[in-house]
Amino acid sequence: MTLRTPPLADTPRLQHFVTQLDALLKSTTDEAVILKNGKPLLAELVAQDDWLPDEYAQPNPERYQQFLLYADPDDRFSVVSFVWGPGQATPIHDHTVWGMIGMLRGAELCQPFAKNAQGQYKPSGEQDRLEAGDVEAVSPTIGDVHRVWNALSDQASISVHVYGANIGKVSRHVFHEDGTVKEFISGYSNAKAEAPSEFPLAKGEFPSASYAQVRETLLQRQEIAILDVREEDPFAQCHPLFAANLPLGRIEADAWTRIPRLDTFIVVYGTAFNGDDLALPAARTLKRMGYTNVHLLAGGLKGWQDAGGEVFRDVNVPSKSFGELVESKRHTPSLSAQEVKALIDSKADVVVMDARRFDEYQTMSIPTGISVPGAELVLRARALAPNATTRIIVNCAGRTRSIIGTQSLINSGIPNPVSALRNGTIGWTLAGQELVKGASDHFPEVDDATRAKAAASAFAVAMRAGVKRLRLDELHAMQADATRTTYFFDVRTPEEFAAGHVAGARNAPGGQLVQETDHQAAVRGARLVLCDTDGARANMSASWLAQMGWEVYVLTGLTADDFKQTEVPPQRLPETQGKVTAVDVAQVKAWLADRNSHTVVLDFSTSAQYIQGHIHSAWWVLRTQLKDSLTAAHKGHRYVLTCQDGSVSRFAVADVQAAVKAGIEVVWLEGGNAAWVAAGGKLNTGAHQMAVERVDRYRRPYEGTNNPVEAMQGYLDWEFGLVEQLARDGTHHFKVI
Repeated sequence: MTLRTPPLADTPRLQHFVTQLDALLKSTTDEAVILKNGKPLLAELVAQDDWLPDEYAQPNPERYQQFLLYADPDDRFSVVSFVWGPGQATPIHDHTVWGMIGMLRGAELCQPFAKNAQGQYKPSGEQDRLEAGDVEAVSPTIGDVHRVWNALSDQASISVHVYGANIGKVSRHVFHEDGTVKEFISGYSNAKAEAPSEFPLAKGEFPSASYAQVRETLLQRQEIAILDVREEDPFAQCHPLFAANLPLGRIEADAWTRIPRLDTFIVVYGTAFNGDDLALPAARTLKRMGYTNVHLLAGGLKGWQDAGGEVFRDVNVPSKSFGELVESKRHTPSLSAQEVKALIDSKADVVVMDARRFDEYQTMSIPTGISVPGAELVLRARALAPNATTRIIVNCAGRTRSIIGTQSLINSGIPNPVSALRNGTIGWTLAGQELVKGASDHFPEVDDATRAKAAASAFAVAMRAGVKRLRLDELHAMQADATRTTYFFDVRTPEEFAAGHVAGARNAPGGQLVQETDHQAAVRGARLVLCDTDGARANMSASWLAQMGWEVYVLTGLTADDFKQTEVPPQRLPETQGKVTAVDVAQVKAWLADRNSHTVVLDFSTSAQYIQGHIHSAWWVLRTQLKDSLTAAHKGHRYVLTCQDGSVSRFAVADVQAAVKAGIEVVWLEGGNAAWVAAGGKLNTGAHQMAVERVDRYRRPYEGTNNPVEAMQGYLDWEFGLVEQLARDGTHHFKVI
C-alpha cells in the first residue's frame, strides 16, 4: 500500500526545491550548514502560495492534517504540508532529526519546552509567531521540543515542514507536563494510491468510525463494542482503554456470546505483524453472522494514536487501572512482602487469603495462604478470622485483586485489621522469598448467621455505590428489550453453578468478573445483572462494577426453586462458509495409522490448550497466520482440522481449502480433541510442532513461577502509572465511594 503524493512534474516550484535540497545534502552532512543554506531555499518555496494542490491543503474539523509531499528514496529528507484548522494544535513533541518550517498560508505559533529540575516539561522562552513567508529551524542540537498551533481562530493555516529523514518512519516522543513520555511515529493524511489486494474494500461496504466519534460514544455512556481482532499478545502491547480482544480466528465461536445484540455499534481494528489487514475480513465475518452496525476504526490503531487517543498495554486494563484509582483515593492499607513474612515467621495471629482463581493459587501461593477467590472474601472472612483482632492479609499475583479484595472487606465493615500484600506474589518473589507450589487449602463453608451478616454488609455497600434491584420477571422484560444489551451473570463458584443455577445465567465468579469485565462484557455501556444464593457475593461484586461506570442490577426475590437448572445449553454457532465434511475419531485414527495416506492434523486450539494435550503428530496453527502455519507444517494430501472441542476448527475449513492446492482434501474432526479422548484416544503434551510463534497468548509477568525479575518489576512500574493514564484518556466514568 502506497500513499498518493503530488507528481513533481505537476508542481514545478516543489520540484525546484527538492532538486536544490538534494544537491545541498550531497555536498555536505554538516547540520549547521544544511540549516543555514536550506532556509533560503524553503523561503523561496513558501514565498509563493500558488503551487500546493488542493488535495494536500484540506483541513480536517477534528485534528490537524499532515500530508506527505515528497519523500527522498534514501530517506534523507521529506517535505510535508501541515494543514491547521482553527484552534488546532499538536501535543508537546520532539523530532529527533533536523527540520525547517516555512509558513505558506495564515500564521502559526510555536512554544518551546524544556525539562525542569523535577523532570517536568515547562514552557521555555517566548512564543514564536510565524507569518506567511517566515522560516525557522529546529533540531536536537538547537532546540527540539515544542508545541505548535494555528495562530488564527477563524481560518485554516498551512505550513511546509522539511525533515532530515522520512518523518513518517521516525520514532519520536510526546511529552506531558508531568514528565510522562510516550513514543509515537507520526502518520500521514494522504489518500492511499491503491487498496489492499487481498481484501479490497468495496465502496461503501463498511462505514468508518473516527476517534472523535468513538470517544463521544464512550462519554455519552452509549453502547459500543470496540473490537481488537489481533491475537492477544499484540493486543496486550497497545490498545485503547475499552477495546475488547476478539481475535479474527475466534469470531464465529465467541461473537454471539460476547456481543449478543446484532445491531450493536461495533468498531473493528487490527493489523497483523506481517501487515495483513485483519479488520476487513473480521468485519465481513461479523456481517455474515448478522451484525448490522459494523464500522472500521478510521486509520486503525495508528489513526487512533495520531488523533491523540491514549493507548494502554497489558490485559484487563479497565479493571487494573480502576484498582490503582481505588488505592489512590482510599489509601488502601498494605504491607510489604518482608513485613508479611515476619508476621508469618513469628506465628502472629494472621490469616493470608489468596483472592485469585484456585488454579492460580495452586500454581504458586504465599506460605499459609488460603484460597478465597475475590467474591468469596466478604462471605468467608468472618469464618476464617472470627477473632476481631486477627490480622487479615489479602494477596493476588500483582496488585489489583489484592487492592479490591482488601477494600471490599474494609467497605463491608469487618472489624479485623486488613491489609493487602503489597505487589502480591511478584513483590514476594522480588524480595527473594520462597513461594509454595501445589497448595490446596480451600475456604470453609459458613453458617447461616455469618452468611446473613455478610449479605447485609454487602447490601449496604451496593446501595452506596448505586446498584439497582431487579425481580426475575423484570429481568425477562429487560432481556426482551431489543434496544439494549443485557448480560446476566451468576457470580458464585463454578461448582455451585454446576449444581444448579437460574436459567439463562452465565457463570462468572464475582472476583474474576470484576477483574476481567472487558472479556465477559465486551459491550461498554451495556446492562449487567448479577445473582447468587446469598446476596453477599452479587452485591459486593455489583458495588465494584457500578463504581467502574456500569449500569448494574442485583436479582432479588429468588428462591431455591429458581436454582434448579443444571444443564448448560449448547453454544449457539453460525453456519459455516461452504460445505464442511465432518469425520469421526475412528476414521482419523485409521488415516494416521496408514503412512501412505499423508494425513496431517492441524490443531486450532489455543496454544495453552495445545500444550496441555493434542493428538500425536498434530501441528499447532493460527488462523490469523494461516499461510505461515501451512508453510511450517508438513505437507499433506489430506488435512484434518481439530481444536479442543471442534467449535473453532470447523470454521477454519474454508480458509484452509482456499489456501491449499485444488484436490487436497480438508475435513473437520467432529467434536475435536474432546471427542478423541472420549473415544479412548490419548493426547500428547508439550510444545511440539508449533507452526508459528505463540502470539495468541500474552505472557503475563504475574503468572507462572519462572518470570524474569525485570519483567515483574516492569509490570509493577506500569501499574503505578495507570492513574495518570486514566486522567489523560478521560472516558472511564470511574468513581470511588
